[in-house]
Amino acid sequence: MEEEGLFRIAGSASKVRRMRMSFDACCLTLPTALEYRDPHVIAGALKMYLRELPEPLMTRSLYDEWMTAARSQTSQEARLQALKQVVDKLPQANYDNLQYLIKFLSALSRNQEVNRCHHRI
Repeated sequence: MEEEGLFRIAGSASKVRRMRMSFDACCLTLPTALEYRDPHVIAGALKMYLRELPEPLMTRSLYDEWMTAARSQTSQEARLQALKQVVDKLPQANYDNLQYLIKFLSALSRNQEVNRCHHRI
């Protein structure tokens, strides 16, 4: 969480691929993951996982609803409520992954002064 440039600095491409292959083969255990030690490799594997999902995390079928919810509401509270309604339509696996990802990114942003992972609006 305190690694500067966590998602900007690339990890070793071969290690990211090996980690991903281990994950795909269901061989990635915590001790195996810790062997990589480089947080940039783990961040790279996460980015690769998200990029290579067969269906986007927030689903193609809900794209128009996401855009409508994000654009049409006048107040932030109404916008958040509209987005929550779309989130509730996600398949359970997508919902769970999104929930974990948001928790991780929230924790990462709490350390933004150290890790320089500033959010952009």
